[in-house]
Amino acid sequence: MGGPLKKYRVTSASGAESVVKYNAADAERLGLTDADLAPERAAVTDVRLPDDEPEAKARGGSRNKARTTAKTKAADGGGA
Repeated sequence: MGGPLKKYRVTSASGAESVVKYNAADAERLGLTDADLAPERAAVTDVRLPDDEPEAKARGGSRNKARTTAKTKAADGGGA
């Protein structure tokens, strides 16, 4: 159980195709060949991130504040 892993296209008994990583020994044991290798995907080099704009940030204030009810207003001495 060692060595570099390669990505192989494998079809399950139900017909679903997936990509699995195997080392050379496991691939040989399962009967996989170089024809079953998954194609390499091109690396993404141009990554664009959204601008950090103040209006795009989350709104201020805590959403976890306890709600003020008539009972708690009366206990605090406040209320209208």
